[in-house]
Amino acid sequence: MARNCLFFAALFVITFSVSKARSQTQPEYDAWFTNEALRVELVHTGTRGKEFFGIQELSAESVWPGTRVHLVDPTGYGKYRFSVFDKDTRTLVFSQGYCTLFGEWMTTQEAASGAYRSMSEVLRLPFPRKPVEILIEVRNDTNGRFSEIQRLEIDTTAYDVRRETAYDFESVVLHDSGKKPDRTVDMVIVPDGYTVNEEDKMLADAARFAGVILENAPFNRHRDSISIRLVKAFSRQSGPDEPRKGIYRDTIVDTTFDTFRAPRYLTTSNMKKLREVAACVPYDTIIVLVNTNRYGGGGIFGSYSIFPSDSEYDEYVLIHEFGHGFGALADEYYSASTGYDEDSFYPKGVEPWEPNITVETNAKKVKWRHLFTPGVPVPTPDSDEYDNAVGLFEGGGYKAKGIFRPTRDSKMFHKGLLPFGPVNEAAIETMIRYFSGEELEK
Repeated sequence: MARNCLFFAALFVITFSVSKARSQTQPEYDAWFTNEALRVELVHTGTRGKEFFGIQELSAESVWPGTRVHLVDPTGYGKYRFSVFDKDTRTLVFSQGYCTLFGEWMTTQEAASGAYRSMSEVLRLPFPRKPVEILIEVRNDTNGRFSEIQRLEIDTTAYDVRRETAYDFESVVLHDSGKKPDRTVDMVIVPDGYTVNEEDKMLADAARFAGVILENAPFNRHRDSISIRLVKAFSRQSGPDEPRKGIYRDTIVDTTFDTFRAPRYLTTSNMKKLREVAACVPYDTIIVLVNTNRYGGGGIFGSYSIFPSDSEYDEYVLIHEFGHGFGALADEYYSASTGYDEDSFYPKGVEPWEPNITVETNAKKVKWRHLFTPGVPVPTPDSDEYDNAVGLFEGGGYKAKGIFRPTRDSKMFHKGLLPFGPVNEAAIETMIRYFSGEELEK
């Protein structure tokens, strides 16, 4: 049974400069952290314009498999960011950008109407040797910069940090880099909606999709920096929830279609259970394999990538959603409807944080200008002449006007046998180097 933790949020002013702290050299891992990982399990609550967190539980994992080099996140990706400061010295020792399902819900009409919701979320970090303060920030709708939401005091020396293992599922290694976890990208496949009688199908599906990842660029160029494992987590019933059809199934991580009333949006809001299952193996990124032939999926950066096992487009959906969940990529299409208020998701005139869309039209300021095809006009006409060019094509982020994408077509634009394209591949390779502790390109 879960035990309550006696930790509380503290809203107070800390007199030091976060921006100055971020300019410091990377912290030395062993000086600040043990070999374990810490899960700060939260409940995220709020409505449009108001959000806050409550600590549900603190849990330790036996090993921190993430980077021990890039402790202060250098990527700048994510709608949210959490920063960890040593309580006594105010030293910034860890930070990471991320996105959440709750953050997406905040852009819906339901949130705009003043309704409140709560969802579980997890912040995961190397286990601090001493008490810390965690600053949680969200991007401001008016300028895209981070603004403080809340500060949490975490006493990692307390007796009631949970240390028992929630699940002890067997695992299967589908691809092994041969390197230590902190020097590789550890991908975990968590199955949902597979019963014990469907074990053979689970194993075959997982092996097939592990192969799909390794066959696609840029992952095929980094096979020696990738490990993929399957956790053999069984569900009591087969398949995900389908609320529009009145179908509800008892599954291990509670996946469901019809999220935010979008029929194809397949997600889970049970982050606590998902992280507990994933923790059966070392992992940096979670891939949820859902036992269904219905088309749909979802990918949330730093949270998970979810896709169906038997859809006509299942392999495409896996790679597309993994572009979101792992690569921090935005959708480049603009014709399909979503469950969001697009103007809230991407406020007009505010530069998106994702590496593959922009509102900038000055060629000298576009974030992927170093990858422009020589001689390409900027903005770039949507014509066959520029099919293979990297330029500035209007349309992206669910909007036909005012947002631009780097290529005319890609895996992030529509389904099909298409490459990611140079800009998207570069973003994914940044994340591969980040997790495997390699030097990041400047």
